[in-house]
Amino acid sequence: MSLDPQDAAADRGPATLDAGPADVAAPADASDLGAPPVDVLQGMDVPPDADLPLDVPVVDLPTPPDMPPPMDLGAPVDVGTDTGAPVDVMLSDVPRNDVGPLTAGIGEGLSPDARPERRVTCGGVVPPAPRVTAGAADRYVLRGRVVTPAGVLAPGEVFITGATITCVAASCAARTGYAGATIIETGGVIAPGMVDTHNHPQYNFLPPWPPPRRFTRSDQWQGVPEYRAFTEVLRNNENLNNNTCAMTKWGELRALVAGTTTIQGAPNQNCITRTLARNIESGNDFGGVDTHRPNTLGIATVDSADAMTLRADTTSGRLTAYMLHLSEGIDEPARREFDQLVARDLVIPSMVIIHGTALGVPEFTRLGAARARLVWSPRSNIILYGRTTDVGLALDQGMTVALAPDWSPSGGPNLLSELRYGRYVSQEAMAGRLTSRDLVEMVTSRAATAVDRPQVGALVEGRYADVMVVPDRGCDAYDTLIDAPTADVRLVVLNGRPMYGDAALLDALPEAARARCEPVSICGLSKTICVALPPSSSYILIQQTLADIETQLRVFTTPYPLVPLCP
Repeated sequence: MSLDPQDAAADRGPATLDAGPADVAAPADASDLGAPPVDVLQGMDVPPDADLPLDVPVVDLPTPPDMPPPMDLGAPVDVGTDTGAPVDVMLSDVPRNDVGPLTAGIGEGLSPDARPERRVTCGGVVPPAPRVTAGAADRYVLRGRVVTPAGVLAPGEVFITGATITCVAASCAARTGYAGATIIETGGVIAPGMVDTHNHPQYNFLPPWPPPRRFTRSDQWQGVPEYRAFTEVLRNNENLNNNTCAMTKWGELRALVAGTTTIQGAPNQNCITRTLARNIESGNDFGGVDTHRPNTLGIATVDSADAMTLRADTTSGRLTAYMLHLSEGIDEPARREFDQLVARDLVIPSMVIIHGTALGVPEFTRLGAARARLVWSPRSNIILYGRTTDVGLALDQGMTVALAPDWSPSGGPNLLSELRYGRYVSQEAMAGRLTSRDLVEMVTSRAATAVDRPQVGALVEGRYADVMVVPDRGCDAYDTLIDAPTADVRLVVLNGRPMYGDAALLDALPEAARARCEPVSICGLSKTICVALPPSSSYILIQQTLADIETQLRVFTTPYPLVPLCP
């Protein structure tokens, strides 16, 4: 079934509400829907003679000149940090008498399969084809309409030197190094690489999951047999180190081809999985700043000693973003998770609430006063619970709100799709409160603020050179970004390295800038993708190509397509 607005609505069957088992505080998460059925072979053991990449111990590597420093592979697990292990929540036969009023959230009656408005052209404008004047391999000038924190430069330039943005202006010609740089006339809208503040990339090789019914909170669907059967293929393979890497890399690639350059939620494994997108929790992706901790298991996993440590670390600055699944649901037990947060005295500035669907005015008032932040995943909420978080209440209290897909089993296939769904929710349930600029900032600058990663999310001199480009069809620049089909993404730059884009564009770059890149067809369009690092890297998993990763996944399943939904 498809949830992308580009596809026709699918029949999900009757939307009956399941009150579910007794209250078990163990929130989890879900991701994207749409496309043909995928062969998920459950219970299959990987053959002992399967041709898999070798599990080579991690070695110290020289920092490649065109990529970030080696990623954080084995940091100690902090209190309340997700270990990556599945949460086995068993069903209960105890009669439910604790559901309470189902009054939380907004969007009752909205369809997860809705086709939100798309304005792919304005006045019949045909996007100009990109043109490349090859020059230096480590210096680029991108020309087009440029989305900046102050507004849109039309026309504008983004000058990239190495891994850093050197200049953003109408013209950067006076800057040192400009002469002799590679010039890329993008014919597009140039924006920051998007920041996905909540996802589970390890799960995103899976297709959409059709929930058997709606639920009132997260622990219910985690325990139903249908979900356990759906995720069996993951559980069978996640303890095999290289298979976990392949699953996570596929999820990162699915994000990257849609313009996402920073993502949250990759598992902490003893292998390198984060060469394809920045990981929010990885300090080595952010100049060694390691002040972030995730907790997907919920507030019930945090005892008083843990809470004391979290408060102390927040006060000292050792913790700036504690990303906690909280109150994911629409009933009173889900809301009471906030009471547990209060009891632990954890309504603190470092708190980043994931979901918060059950929260209302009193809760958001207190969170806003504490300068806590919120991550909103509307499509996944609507699919699982029939309602989504009332983000208007959070905004009223001055909270920073980010937008994120959640994951492919129940959310959007990527941030571009989630942007369109967020606009649909705003139009249908929020009286159009969120403008297109608001929504774009919720996946760029506001998203970076929400998770305290100020190096990304905006095209500003001195920040990391993470950039996306979509064709300029003559519309408002923010509408253009929201309307862009995934297959239209023209260029993605990560840390100054062109990672993905139109084949004609990337193939015209200097040879040194496209080392180890490979062709890929996306929705019938010729693209180029750069997955493997140069051969100077001695760790075999860094050198995997797209074909290597897909071959490894096909040993135990057919991976959900990188771009499952085409215009």
